[in-house]
Amino acid sequence: MRPRRIPPGIALAIAATFMGPAAAGAEETLFLDGIVWTANPAQPRAEAVWVRDGHIGFVGTSADAAEQARAAERVVRLGGRMLLPGFVESHSHPAVAGLLGAKLQLIGTRTVADVQQALAGYAAAQPHEPVLFGFGFPSALNTAVNRAGVTGPHRADLDAVVADRPVMLIAIDAHSAWVNSKALSVAGIDKDSADPLPGVHYYQRDANGEPTGWMVEGSAFWPLLPRFGVGTEDDFRAALGAMLPKMSAMGVTTLFDAGIPGGDALVRNALAALDGLAGEGRLPMRVQASAYLNRTGVTGGEMAQRVAALRQAIASPLVGLRTVKIGNDGTIEGETAATLAPYASGATGAVMLPAEPLGAFLSGLREANLDAHIHAIGDRAVRAALDAHAKARAAHPAATSKVVIAHVMMAAPEDLRRLRALDVMVQTTPHWAHDLSGSLALYSRLLDAERGANVMRLKDLWEAAPLVAFGADHPATGLAFPETSPLHGIEIGITRRAPGATAGAPLPPADQGLTLAQLLTGYTINGARQLGLADQTGSIEVGKAADLVVLERDLFAEPPHRIHAVRVDMTMLAGRIVHEREGASR
Repeated sequence: MRPRRIPPGIALAIAATFMGPAAAGAEETLFLDGIVWTANPAQPRAEAVWVRDGHIGFVGTSADAAEQARAAERVVRLGGRMLLPGFVESHSHPAVAGLLGAKLQLIGTRTVADVQQALAGYAAAQPHEPVLFGFGFPSALNTAVNRAGVTGPHRADLDAVVADRPVMLIAIDAHSAWVNSKALSVAGIDKDSADPLPGVHYYQRDANGEPTGWMVEGSAFWPLLPRFGVGTEDDFRAALGAMLPKMSAMGVTTLFDAGIPGGDALVRNALAALDGLAGEGRLPMRVQASAYLNRTGVTGGEMAQRVAALRQAIASPLVGLRTVKIGNDGTIEGETAATLAPYASGATGAVMLPAEPLGAFLSGLREANLDAHIHAIGDRAVRAALDAHAKARAAHPAATSKVVIAHVMMAAPEDLRRLRALDVMVQTTPHWAHDLSGSLALYSRLLDAERGANVMRLKDLWEAAPLVAFGADHPATGLAFPETSPLHGIEIGITRRAPGATAGAPLPPADQGLTLAQLLTGYTINGARQLGLADQTGSIEVGKAADLVVLERDLFAEPPHRIHAVRVDMTMLAGRIVHEREGASR
């Protein structure tokens, strides 16, 4: 198909009326002689894209773009490089990741002894740090360690290394934490302390009822951060100011922060930090934030009031808040994901809100036109989310707000068939669709061999849901940050193997890989649709914002196992270059 040509004057008029004024610092740019993948079915391929006033004014052939070339302030000759819409990271936690990124890194540890050794070195190197934080130990320690009949690591294991300062270590899935006795004392948690949500979010206890230092699910430990002096606006400004440019260098132009679970004060501080960065011209992407629900007893109407109050911290058009994140179950590793059939241990996990109260909560969100983003890893949690949405949808059939179920690592076939009928979107993480850190053996041990070999059925999700969007869920992905890029996720989503691998069996079921075009769609226009931004970004179309990424090579000509190694040459946000790789051709 020949790319269509829009006369320059008409194109600019459309762009100006559709999108408004340009971003500060935007230049007129003409991209020529490229492989342009647009995410627009009406014009899937092109060679040239003209950017003016921060918007796309022309999509077509290089020959038809010649007249623009004479006037453009900047001409980028792609020379066969690939131009595509900026990636939409549809589920990540950059604010939390930034806070934890400068602390003790425990990714790669396997045993209690590994963690103790790493903590000892960090404590010695940080003699004046009042509270020692760490992140990334395996959450499977919950089932691998047993002390005096109680599962999970113990505060005494940390006391043996550091007893005079509080220590809080957060598991790699961010759904459990391990603290020492000093941290429990400073936080005021003892034998008489009530669990935040008994049986779901709680403090592990020994036979005498004393907290062991193992904290299960977010409400048990995230709210402690302010008590330890962590999570100020300055903290978030430093954290996000360091984290977001790294994500921009991965080609991300739009980001959904899927929640800061420590309370509204932390969310407000993070929003103020984002808005401050935007005001300084230092925000390299669009950020959609979320309010977080990880406790019971809150109505949808009350949550809507909280969202309205949080929005007062936002002035920049690059920052938005229209979604409530609901952490409704846990993880397979921690045996807290809610399952229809028991784990091998007999546990079944738990949902925070069963279908009836969740339905009432969603009804309140629909009344307020707020979207819901529901964490559901286990098949029972997925079913509860669908049942709840069906009730809320019946009560408010005219509402236009969206429901997204995040992760969906397990789902019953009959529930997959309900996704399209109920118009429920799915967000998931292709990075998990390989044998990550021995996950196949772990899941087969915790669940059973059949269920362990049937997680992350990406193809089934793609065919069943009206829309599937992708994101890395950093820092809970279980990978070092450079491996959380969209290009890593795209490769794994195709091959179901570790990045770069060409041998060995793919993660079963082997037929659940997706095509490159499907994964690109999930990382661009589908992510924009999930966030309600598809009229602004997510595809290369005349009138939309010039949120673009240039890759050094054409992904469609690349062997699948090399996609992760393709470098991002340029990232553009609303016509402004926010990342340019040193040494990239111009």
